[in-house]
Amino acid sequence: MATVDQDVTTARTIVAVSERLVLTRPQEGDAEAMFAIHGDPETNRYNPYGPQRDIAQAREQLAGFVADWPRDGVGYCMVSTREEPEVIIGVAGLFLHTLDGEQVFNLYYRFRPSAWGKGYAAEACRAAMAEALPRFPGIPVTALIRADNLPSRRLAERLGLVADPDGRVDHEDRLIHRMA
Repeated sequence: MATVDQDVTTARTIVAVSERLVLTRPQEGDAEAMFAIHGDPETNRYNPYGPQRDIAQAREQLAGFVADWPRDGVGYCMVSTREEPEVIIGVAGLFLHTLDGEQVFNLYYRFRPSAWGKGYAAEACRAAMAEALPRFPGIPVTALIRADNLPSRRLAERLGLVADPDGRVDHEDRLIHRMA
């Protein structure tokens, strides 16, 4: 089994380590990696707002991700492989928020296209849930996914989330998936 290079990871706060991945708290220096992921048209195929237009948008989104951790004790993570912990390949994790008046986790995952098809998103989400859910018992896991985003919906189903049987959607017309 691969080991995580201590020199690289000591500068980052490790949230979880899985068989192949390292999940760390986001930090201010991650803006370029955020933009590489969220600014890529391929990763935004189902996003009606499209990809981020510039690094300033990535910095703004990243600032929110960074702020979530001290406020809530949980949040989205930067994802790297154990072999290359210095290279961010995706973002995944749980965000604590209110949906229809109920406190829930939103499960999120977005990866560079070069990481697609390797099972990294499922592995990262499982690691994030295994770390967070015992610390927040009773908080349900949800995912908000556009109806036409079949790859994301299939992943959510593999992770144990099902679409609302009544077809409920959020304020952005995304299907509400919930841990079964």
